[in-house]
Amino acid sequence: MMTDSPLRPDQPVSLRNRLILGAVALILVLGTLAIIAIDGYGKRAAELSYDRLLASAAFQIADAIHVRDGVVDVDLPVAAFETLALARDDRVFYRISGPRDAYLTGYADLPRPAADQGFSKDGARLIQQRFFTSRYLDEPVRFIVLRRLLTEADITGYITVQLGQTINARADLAEDITGKGLQLIAIASVIALGLLGYGIKRAFSPLDQIERELAARSPTDLTPLHVTPIKETWRLQQTINHFMQRLQDTLDRMQRYTGEAAHQIRTPLAGLRAALQNLRDHPDIDDPKPVYNRIMQSVDQLNTTVSQLLNQATITHRLQSEALRRIELNKVVKEACLELASHAINEKVELAFEADAEDTNLLGDAFALKQLFRNLIENAVRYSPVDGVVEVRVHQNANRLFVEVKDNGPGIPVEYRDKVFSRFYRAPAAVGVGSGLGLAIVREIAERHNAEVGLMDNQPQGLTVRVGFRKESTHGK
Repeated sequence: MMTDSPLRPDQPVSLRNRLILGAVALILVLGTLAIIAIDGYGKRAAELSYDRLLASAAFQIADAIHVRDGVVDVDLPVAAFETLALARDDRVFYRISGPRDAYLTGYADLPRPAADQGFSKDGARLIQQRFFTSRYLDEPVRFIVLRRLLTEADITGYITVQLGQTINARADLAEDITGKGLQLIAIASVIALGLLGYGIKRAFSPLDQIERELAARSPTDLTPLHVTPIKETWRLQQTINHFMQRLQDTLDRMQRYTGEAAHQIRTPLAGLRAALQNLRDHPDIDDPKPVYNRIMQSVDQLNTTVSQLLNQATITHRLQSEALRRIELNKVVKEACLELASHAINEKVELAFEADAEDTNLLGDAFALKQLFRNLIENAVRYSPVDGVVEVRVHQNANRLFVEVKDNGPGIPVEYRDKVFSRFYRAPAAVGVGSGLGLAIVREIAERHNAEVGLMDNQPQGLTVRVGFRKESTHGK
């Protein structure tokens, strides 16, 4: 059995997960670099430590070599080998040579350093030394070659002490340093991940709070959100509140509009029902023509009201959903005049169009603006006398574009000029069938285009309706 469920994206993107994955990736990269650095440091530290022990032992051996009766006497100090014996798993090899590399004692076949490996000198002690690593007896061995200058009267030249030690202990020390470093990195990574997870959770808590507050609301609750004011979510909260305020305003307008529309539709329907009931109750009435006239008047009133309501609903939707585009104002006004030319002829009214402005480009909705000008021209034609003239003129000054519609009708008294822009309001002197929505639609469209609508007397008689568009708004992006 299928059940309804809210639509959701197939694969929603989680910003929280992205941040966590990014943090994990960053920690892995930094951890890898730290492991490489610690491994290198451990090897260098172990090598430096054991090289110093090796050098100390070699110096002790070199200091113990003397010349007695013209013969080089080698007395190997026990302390030197005791120092190296601290590394119990390593073996020690040595070779001692006299002047001109004459073999004196030790392992004669020890590997020699490469020719390009120079000695470092200690001028104060007349000693030269260098380190190198080579294989001996199938094991890697770290060697020091130390040369000491003999300055005896009967023997001159260098004695050479080559001392080597296998590298098991220093490898163990390097591994121990690296292992402890890895433990420290692992602990630090776990702590960092925990802190990052907690920090990300705290950072997203305002969004979670907004989500919980919205989920707990009823569909009709559009009051502003009140959550912890975090800088990064404040603008989101303000945007949501602004959107809900606009939605609330729209719903309020719809409720008022629906109530007013129902009242306006109910009135002609009641008249129509009364007239039809009168015909039903008095079928033999002598003169039914007045009754038929009332019926036609109610039908016309109902038709006009419904048409205007649908027209306003369409325009309101467009103004709220459609983006403004660059249009040519002269062209829109001219098209409105052409569409109403035959209507003006039928009413025996002259319709004139004049365009004095050259650059009339602006950002607007062509359909809505055309409805604005049609309403103004239709009103002007309706209230003009036979053989009257309705003038439509487009002109400009330094700051504004103007569209004026002039007629020769009775005009609108000053005390009613603000009221006629209200929905369903008709001035006492209004003639013919109307809904009272025409000028309300005009004002709504004008406000969407940042335009102003003004009513003025026409000379010598009639009304002038002027719509002024600010030029600043005509050059927007």
